[in-house]
Amino acid sequence: MLYFLLFIKFFVIGALSFGGGYASLPLIQRVIVDEQGWLTVPEFADILTLSEVTPGPIALNAASFAGYRVAGIAGSIAATLGCTAPSCIIVSVLAVLYVKYRSGALFSTVLGTIRPAVCAMVGSSFLTIASLALFGASSGTLNIAAVLLFAGAFLLMLTKKVPTVAVILFSGLCGLLLL
Repeated sequence: MLYFLLFIKFFVIGALSFGGGYASLPLIQRVIVDEQGWLTVPEFADILTLSEVTPGPIALNAASFAGYRVAGIAGSIAATLGCTAPSCIIVSVLAVLYVKYRSGALFSTVLGTIRPAVCAMVGSSFLTIASLALFGASSGTLNIAAVLLFAGAFLLMLTKKVPTVAVILFSGLCGLLLL
């Protein structure tokens, strides 16, 4: 019964989470800490920390870790499947609609309208993260070392075609040593 409950709770979270992983975190906290009492606030904070530092989508990582803390490996699988099932269903339905109506004028109009909105959302996220990284969350003053590190990483990737992973690792090491 616990596995089914984990699946259903995370299915609802996956279905109602719009705006990316960070937007789903308050909903996850409300369900697993406030409503169900499966975890305490400090345990949830630990899960958030692990979810942020491990590769992959943060909401999916949080579901996996929370499911594991609540009911072991089977709980992790149930929560992860629950979190991903709505997206799989929605994408499958959209794929069928795309194949059927892709040549239609209405579909082209809808896609043409969505593209600029998605670009704006990605741009907004970039600006938010860049302003926090370059100006800091509290001081608001320009961090020259962060600006130079960003510019150097950008130029390396643009002109020398250095692999992204190498730039990330190098930047992380520089940030650890300099910032």
